[in-house]
Amino acid sequence: MKYCYLFLLIIPLLLNCPKKYAPKVEKIEAVYLSSLYEDIQKEEPLLTGIKDLSGLKIGHINTDPPFMAILLGRLGFYELLNSTGIDFVIGDPIVFRADNINYFFVPISMGYAIKNYEGIRFAILCKNKDSLTIADEIKITLVKQRSDVLWVIDKNMIDSPPMKINFFIKDRGLSDTSITAIEIEPDTMLLKKLQNFKNNFNNMLGRKIYLETKRLDEYILSKIALSKDVNVILYPEYLFGDVIEKDSISLLEILNNVMCELKFQKSIDMTKNEILEFNKEKKYKVWGKSIRTNQVLLPDNQGEYLFDLLAPIKEPGNY
Repeated sequence: MKYCYLFLLIIPLLLNCPKKYAPKVEKIEAVYLSSLYEDIQKEEPLLTGIKDLSGLKIGHINTDPPFMAILLGRLGFYELLNSTGIDFVIGDPIVFRADNINYFFVPISMGYAIKNYEGIRFAILCKNKDSLTIADEIKITLVKQRSDVLWVIDKNMIDSPPMKINFFIKDRGLSDTSITAIEIEPDTMLLKKLQNFKNNFNNMLGRKIYLETKRLDEYILSKIALSKDVNVILYPEYLFGDVIEKDSISLLEILNNVMCELKFQKSIDMTKNEILEFNKEKKYKVWGKSIRTNQVLLPDNQGEYLFDLLAPIKEPGNY
């Protein structure tokens, strides 16, 4: 019986001892694709040839304008990535919506993911900020403890050109790095899928919307008021970019000149004084004419995207 107790005492010591097993892997190759949206616009996207490459594959969907990343998801781009062999995708959780993905999603602001590669716990952490809080420092320390190799991707690295980074391993840790070019052999079937997706997406972005002899901001606000049955809209001054006066405009131009990712919520039966009181702190711009009781559209993170309020430019089943 005493041997049994002795064995039970030894178990915790064994669990906490450093592992002597050293994986045979001497190098981990990381293929960094940079912007996946920009990649699919190429004649031969790198995404078409990374599936059979050794190592880990990483890219981001940090689009400008931000709502483009939402549209990519609505057309099925994030599920399409399942067939490319990508391992990590960096993006904003607010715009990334996808089910049944087989890769790691890494939030762009202090998000991380860890993958076991040939016995090495390889972690990437996206540090999309110039200064760190105490909580950020603690998170980095925790990720270091949980991994053998940690790659911190900063703001400058996110938009760097595609490259292959070699992480040389010694005694489970990182000993050196080097950068080389990426060489791929495109998969013709996958190339066709991505080309079809790109063509459909670009055709959607190029679709013309006629402004009915109105300025873009007036057109947008009047359409929203009609679709939500409101007579007053409060909105931040930065909602619109350039003043645009033309007969028609493409959907891409709307995305570039209107913050379509902002959300709005309808508030019913607000008096003029209630509107003024609400707006004291916010200092929003006001569209429409206030009456005794008003149906008002307000910025609200729990509401609908401005893009989705523009009923006349939506086509069910497309996005």
